[in-house]
Amino acid sequence: MKSSGRLLLFVMLFASITACAFYFSSYFLRRSPAETVNYHYWIHSQLGLSTRQLTELEPIEAKFARRRDELVASIRKANEELAAALLSDKDASERVQAAVQKIHRAQGELQQAVLDHVFEMRAVLTPEQYDRLISLTADALREGQNRGD
Repeated sequence: MKSSGRLLLFVMLFASITACAFYFSSYFLRRSPAETVNYHYWIHSQLGLSTRQLTELEPIEAKFARRRDELVASIRKANEELAAALLSDKDASERVQAAVQKIHRAQGELQQAVLDHVFEMRAVLTPEQYDRLISLTADALREGQNRGD
């Protein structure tokens, strides 16, 4: 009985440790769609924006958010079209290729929208803030390459 009690205690301890490890791993390694938005605001926090600058940036931010949302929606729709074409055609059909081209076009437009947004912010930022923004943007692009995003 004593050894089976120890075995049960060991199994419970092991299960508890494993459950904690899974919980903390999923908590810290989980990537939510909101991270993109948070990263965007993190960059803004790195610029030391004044209250006036934040106010002046509001219409620029709203315009970018609308465009970004449109493009993300078009990427999702093109992904759905690609999935349907793959399931239906099961080959590199014209429908599959067209859906891939839609995805690439929307991704390129999204990249351009981000750059346009960065460049539009220049009018509100000091030269030092703008240089910092360009540096942070370049760093984010390099990190995306390194992660395979």
